[in-house]
Amino acid sequence: MLSLIVSVLAAVVAAAALASVTGLGWGICLGAAVFFGLMILLSRYFGKRLQAVAMTVQDRITEAQAEAQRLIGRFQTKPSSQKVMQAQVEKVMETGVVDALEVLETAQPLYKWNILAERQINTLKMQLNFQIKRFDKADALIPKILVLEPLTLAMKMTRQYHNEDFAALEKSFKKGVKKFKYDKALLIYSLYTWTLIKRKKIDEALEVLTSAKDKTDSDVITRNWEHVANNKIHLFSNASIGEQWYALHLEQPPKQKASKGQMKKHPMSPKGRRKFF
Repeated sequence: MLSLIVSVLAAVVAAAALASVTGLGWGICLGAAVFFGLMILLSRYFGKRLQAVAMTVQDRITEAQAEAQRLIGRFQTKPSSQKVMQAQVEKVMETGVVDALEVLETAQPLYKWNILAERQINTLKMQLNFQIKRFDKADALIPKILVLEPLTLAMKMTRQYHNEDFAALEKSFKKGVKKFKYDKALLIYSLYTWTLIKRKKIDEALEVLTSAKDKTDSDVITRNWEHVANNKIHLFSNASIGEQWYALHLEQPPKQKASKGQMKKHPMSPKGRRKFF
């Protein structure tokens, strides 16, 4: 917001100064140039500062991931209780996420300079709180986030389901399948169908799957449509979606021998150096 105010004030001063010498037309042209130029410069400057915070967050998650992988490696060398190993890995990852959340708090001074900064940071906070099952904090942040990709929307829908806000859940689903086209909507269709089946709304689930089958090219959708259409509801499964499905904490992944690559597949794990904003 301050970027806008500063740019407007600078533009007015510049326009008034030139207009008093050359005339109103040239003054307006200079004012417009100053306004847009300053807005771009301020946006880039504070955008870079925001990106720096996001990269620090990524570093914290990466460090926790590396420590978790070392624990898994030691478990493979000297096998012990998988339950104990899993608890240790989850504790390490939780510590890394908590550290990352603390880093995000350092971005607060940027909120007044970048209109979208607070919502961008709140989106990351919500995702991280959801990841470590701090659902009360995630719920408080959901009205203040940006939904820019399907997993974020799926997290929001999951919380609406758990909170039994089914009207909001349906609304989120309808907006989601309009926003994310074709296979990008796979997780949204699959999640919403799962919630309908859990609520015994089988006819509605079949209707959603029928629509999804026509709009996606997914074997998961096709198989689930066949199961529901043939009244084999017990065979309905989203397990084939993989890590993104289990990241919603709706079902437990099948037990399997842990591997060093397991943590890398987590949907919240960083995939190289990427820009958040």
